[in-house]
This record gives sequence, C-alpha cells and structure tokens, in this order.
Amino acid sequence: MTLDYRTRDSGGEWQPMRYAVTLDTTRCNLGGARRWFLCPARGCGRRVAVLYGGKVFACRHCYGLAYPSQSESASDRAARRADRIRERLGWEPGILNGYGGKPKGMHWRTFERLVTEHDKWSDLSCALMFGRLAWLSGAGR
Repeated sequence: MTLDYRTRDSGGEWQPMRYAVTLDTTRCNLGGARRWFLCPARGCGRRVAVLYGGKVFACRHCYGLAYPSQSESASDRAARRADRIRERLGWEPGILNGYGGKPKGMHWRTFERLVTEHDKWSDLSCALMFGRLAWLSGAGR
C-alpha cells in the first residue's frame, strides 16, 4: 500500500509525503486471515492493526502513546471493573451510587454472583482511595 499525502509544520510550507506501508497476513485459528500494517517508521517494522497520523504514519509505540488504562491507579481500575458490572445490571454508574434491582430475565443466581463481584471491586476501590487519602493527609507517614 502506498500513502500519498501532504503535511506541514505549524503553518509552514506543505511537504509532499509518499512512502510504502507493507501489509502482512496471519492465519486465524478458526479459518480466514487477518491483515496487519508493518510500521513504516525507521527501525520499527512492528506488526500493528492501527497506524497513527502525524508527519509520518506510525504505530503507537513509535509515538509513545499509551492506552488510558496504562495510567490508571489500582483504585481507578477496581472502580472501572465495578462500573462494568453495574452497566451489565442496568444500574446507575458510579460505585458510590446505591444498588438497583435485578434485571428482568436474569437468573437470581447470576444476579447474586454479579452483586458479590461488584461489592468486591467496589470495596477494594474505596479501601485503596481511603488509604491514599490517609497517606496524603499525613496519617500514613
């Protein structure tokens, strides 16, 4: 595949860009194939699904991009897991909001298991947040 576009830095002169991006193919376990880009940045060549735009299209590793979850604290991660369960139960988001009811059509056993799992992640998130607050206030030093 050939990328052909123009770019400019901070309102400067337009510079034409034209370079090849190699595609790679891997076989899927249940049949078929998947296509990948090989990162065109100098010295990289990683097999990636997404190339990010800039002066040169490159993978997230070359641009130093991180997923939002990579900068999450442990308490945020636990709260996100609890919120995912709340969404599945049809409850209002936010671990400090009250419980909702059992969704229609959900088995009681499934509902009880999800509530127990929600409580585990919610309690962990709160404990980690309170521990951090206590440490920041000087009580934990």
